Amino acid sequence: MKDGSGTIDLSPLAKKGGQPNFKEGPANQECMQSSDIAVCQIQDDKYYDVGTQTSALFQNVGQGTEQKIVYKSSSSTKQSFVHLVCDPNISGGALAVIGETSSGSETYNFVLTSKYACLVTKSSGLSTGSILDIIFFVMLGTYFIAGVLYLRYKSGARGAESIPNYEFWMNLPSLTRDGCLFVAKGCKTEESYQRI
Repeated sequence: MKDGSGTIDLSPLAKKGGQPNFKEGPANQECMQSSDIAVCQIQDDKYYDVGTQTSALFQNVGQGTEQKIVYKSSSSTKQSFVHLVCDPNISGGALAVIGETSSGSETYNFVLTSKYACLVTKSSGLSTGSILDIIFFVMLGTYFIAGVLYLRYKSGARGAESIPNYEFWMNLPSLTRDGCLFVAKGCKTEESYQRI
Protein backbone atom coordinates (compact mmCIF):
# COMPACT_ATOMS: atom_id res chain seq x y z
CA MET A 1 0.00 0.00 0.00
CA LYS A 2 1.18 3.53 -0.61
CA ASP A 3 0.93 4.36 3.10
CA GLY A 4 3.53 1.68 3.88
CA SER A 5 1.06 -0.48 5.81
CA GLY A 6 1.90 -3.60 3.79
CA THR A 7 1.42 -5.35 0.48
CA ILE A 8 -1.10 -7.56 -1.26
CA ASP A 9 0.48 -10.00 -3.72
CA LEU A 10 -2.05 -11.55 -6.08
CA SER A 11 0.57 -12.87 -8.52
CA PRO A 12 0.04 -16.53 -7.47
CA LEU A 13 -3.51 -16.16 -8.82
CA ALA A 14 -2.40 -14.99 -12.29
CA LYS A 15 -3.43 -16.96 -15.38
CA LYS A 16 -1.35 -20.02 -16.09
CA GLY A 17 -0.57 -21.54 -19.47
CA GLY A 18 -2.64 -18.94 -21.31
CA GLN A 19 -5.82 -19.95 -19.46
CA PRO A 20 -7.62 -17.57 -17.09
CA ASN A 21 -7.56 -18.62 -13.46
CA PHE A 22 -11.21 -17.65 -12.89
CA LYS A 23 -13.87 -18.06 -15.55
CA GLU A 24 -17.61 -18.48 -15.74
CA GLY A 25 -18.49 -20.37 -18.88
CA PRO A 26 -16.15 -21.14 -21.77
CA ALA A 27 -13.03 -19.06 -22.18
CA ASN A 28 -12.95 -17.01 -25.37
CA GLN A 29 -9.92 -16.73 -27.64
CA GLU A 30 -10.50 -13.00 -28.24
CA CYS A 31 -10.22 -12.27 -24.55
CA MET A 32 -7.32 -14.63 -24.00
CA GLN A 33 -5.25 -13.29 -26.90
CA SER A 34 -4.57 -10.04 -25.08
CA SER A 35 -2.38 -10.42 -22.01
CA ASP A 36 -3.67 -7.04 -20.80
CA ILE A 37 -7.34 -8.00 -20.39
CA ALA A 38 -8.18 -8.67 -16.74
CA VAL A 39 -12.00 -8.97 -16.99
CA CYS A 40 -13.95 -10.12 -20.04
CA GLN A 41 -17.77 -10.15 -20.47
CA ILE A 42 -19.96 -12.20 -22.80
CA GLN A 43 -23.22 -10.65 -23.94
CA ASP A 44 -25.31 -11.70 -26.95
CA ASP A 45 -22.51 -14.02 -28.10
CA LYS A 46 -20.08 -11.09 -28.15
CA TYR A 47 -17.12 -10.60 -25.84
CA TYR A 48 -16.26 -7.25 -24.28
CA ASP A 49 -13.22 -5.92 -22.46
CA VAL A 50 -14.50 -4.90 -18.99
CA GLY A 51 -11.12 -4.06 -17.50
CA THR A 52 -7.42 -4.16 -18.33
CA GLN A 53 -4.41 -5.07 -16.21
CA THR A 54 -2.74 -1.73 -16.92
CA SER A 55 -5.74 0.18 -15.55
CA ALA A 56 -5.74 -1.72 -12.23
CA LEU A 57 -6.00 0.59 -9.23
CA PHE A 58 -6.13 -0.50 -5.59
CA GLN A 59 -8.54 1.45 -3.37
CA ASN A 60 -9.35 1.37 0.33
CA VAL A 61 -12.96 0.58 1.21
CA GLY A 62 -14.62 1.75 4.41
CA GLN A 63 -12.16 2.39 7.22
CA GLY A 64 -9.23 1.19 5.09
CA THR A 65 -9.45 -2.40 6.32
CA GLU A 66 -10.88 -3.71 3.03
CA GLN A 67 -9.38 -3.34 -0.41
CA LYS A 68 -10.79 -3.39 -3.91
CA ILE A 69 -9.23 -3.32 -7.34
CA VAL A 70 -10.80 -1.11 -9.99
CA TYR A 71 -10.28 -2.23 -13.60
CA LYS A 72 -11.31 0.05 -16.48
CA SER A 73 -12.00 -0.97 -20.06
CA SER A 74 -9.67 0.26 -22.78
CA SER A 75 -12.47 0.47 -25.35
CA SER A 76 -15.55 1.67 -23.44
CA THR A 77 -16.79 3.18 -20.17
CA LYS A 78 -17.18 -0.26 -18.60
CA GLN A 79 -15.36 -0.95 -15.36
CA SER A 80 -15.06 -3.76 -12.84
CA PHE A 81 -14.73 -3.66 -9.06
CA VAL A 82 -13.07 -6.69 -7.50
CA HIS A 83 -13.56 -6.62 -3.73
CA LEU A 84 -10.77 -8.48 -1.92
CA VAL A 85 -11.68 -10.67 1.06
CA CYS A 86 -8.86 -12.09 3.16
CA ASP A 87 -9.35 -15.72 4.16
CA PRO A 88 -6.15 -17.53 5.21
CA ASN A 89 -7.90 -20.91 4.72
CA ILE A 90 -8.52 -20.45 0.97
CA SER A 91 -5.25 -20.86 -0.91
CA GLY A 92 -6.35 -20.96 -4.55
CA GLY A 93 -8.94 -18.23 -4.36
CA ALA A 94 -12.66 -18.14 -5.00
CA LEU A 95 -14.25 -15.55 -7.27
CA ALA A 96 -17.93 -14.72 -6.83
CA VAL A 97 -19.64 -12.82 -9.65
CA ILE A 98 -22.06 -10.29 -8.16
CA GLY A 99 -22.95 -8.74 -11.49
CA GLU A 100 -23.79 -5.32 -12.84
CA THR A 101 -24.41 -2.66 -10.17
CA SER A 102 -27.60 -1.53 -11.90
CA SER A 103 -28.89 -2.21 -15.38
CA GLY A 104 -26.99 -0.11 -17.92
CA SER A 105 -24.44 1.20 -15.40
CA GLU A 106 -21.58 -0.71 -17.08
CA THR A 107 -20.08 -1.26 -13.62
CA TYR A 108 -19.55 -4.91 -12.62
CA ASN A 109 -18.83 -6.26 -9.13
CA PHE A 110 -16.88 -9.33 -8.06
CA VAL A 111 -15.66 -10.69 -4.73
CA LEU A 112 -12.29 -12.45 -4.62
CA THR A 113 -11.69 -14.50 -1.48
CA SER A 114 -8.20 -15.87 -0.95
CA LYS A 115 -5.24 -16.00 1.40
CA TYR A 116 -3.43 -13.90 -1.22
CA ALA A 117 -5.93 -11.06 -0.64
CA CYS A 118 -4.58 -10.62 2.90
CA LEU A 119 -2.54 -7.53 3.67
CA VAL A 120 1.00 -8.63 4.52
CA THR A 121 2.78 -6.20 6.80
CA LYS A 122 6.50 -5.75 6.89
CA SER A 123 8.22 -7.08 9.95
CA SER A 124 9.86 -4.33 11.95
CA GLY A 125 13.05 -6.32 12.50
CA LEU A 126 16.52 -4.96 13.00
CA SER A 127 18.18 -3.06 10.18
CA THR A 128 21.50 -4.17 8.69
CA GLY A 129 23.29 -1.34 10.51
CA SER A 130 21.83 -2.41 13.85
CA ILE A 131 22.91 -6.00 13.28
CA LEU A 132 26.45 -4.89 12.36
CA ASP A 133 26.60 -2.67 15.48
CA ILE A 134 25.54 -5.58 17.69
CA ILE A 135 28.14 -7.87 16.11
CA PHE A 136 30.86 -5.22 16.49
CA PHE A 137 30.18 -4.55 20.18
CA VAL A 138 29.82 -8.26 21.01
CA MET A 139 33.16 -8.95 19.31
CA LEU A 140 34.79 -5.97 21.07
CA GLY A 141 33.49 -7.17 24.45
CA THR A 142 34.65 -10.72 23.74
CA TYR A 143 38.09 -9.39 22.73
CA PHE A 144 38.51 -7.47 25.98
CA ILE A 145 37.12 -10.16 28.28
CA ALA A 146 39.09 -12.99 26.63
CA GLY A 147 42.23 -10.81 26.51
CA VAL A 148 42.03 -9.86 30.18
CA LEU A 149 41.42 -13.46 31.23
CA TYR A 150 44.31 -14.74 29.10
CA LEU A 151 46.79 -12.09 30.30
CA ARG A 152 45.74 -12.46 33.93
CA TYR A 153 45.80 -16.27 34.19
CA LYS A 154 48.41 -17.26 31.58
CA SER A 155 50.84 -14.36 31.87
CA GLY A 156 50.18 -13.34 35.48
CA ALA A 157 49.49 -9.69 34.49
CA ARG A 158 47.86 -7.41 37.07
CA GLY A 159 46.20 -3.98 36.90
CA ALA A 160 46.41 -1.96 33.67
CA GLU A 161 48.85 -4.41 32.06
CA SER A 162 46.07 -7.03 31.95
CA ILE A 163 44.31 -4.94 29.25
CA PRO A 164 45.06 -6.55 25.85
CA ASN A 165 47.31 -4.34 23.66
CA TYR A 166 47.53 -1.78 26.46
CA GLU A 167 49.99 0.50 24.63
CA PHE A 168 47.78 0.70 21.54
CA TRP A 169 44.71 1.68 23.59
CA MET A 170 46.72 4.29 25.51
CA ASN A 171 48.03 5.83 22.24
CA LEU A 172 44.64 5.67 20.46
CA PRO A 173 43.42 9.17 21.55
CA SER A 174 46.62 10.90 20.36
CA LEU A 175 46.66 8.85 17.14
CA THR A 176 43.03 9.84 16.50
CA ARG A 177 43.89 13.52 17.11
CA ASP A 178 46.86 13.29 14.71
CA GLY A 179 44.65 11.67 12.05
CA CYS A 180 41.99 14.41 12.37
CA LEU A 181 44.62 17.15 12.11
CA PHE A 182 46.13 15.45 9.05
CA VAL A 183 42.74 15.37 7.31
CA ALA A 184 41.92 18.95 8.37
CA LYS A 185 45.18 20.17 6.78
CA GLY A 186 44.18 18.62 3.46
CA CYS A 187 46.31 15.48 3.89
CA LYS A 188 49.55 17.48 3.65
CA THR A 189 52.53 16.73 5.88
CA GLU A 190 54.68 19.37 7.52
CA GLU A 191 58.18 19.63 6.16
CA SER A 192 60.59 18.96 8.98
CA TYR A 193 63.76 19.49 6.95
CA GLN A 194 65.12 22.78 5.68
CA ARG A 195 65.75 23.19 2.01
CA ILE A 196 69.37 23.64 0.96
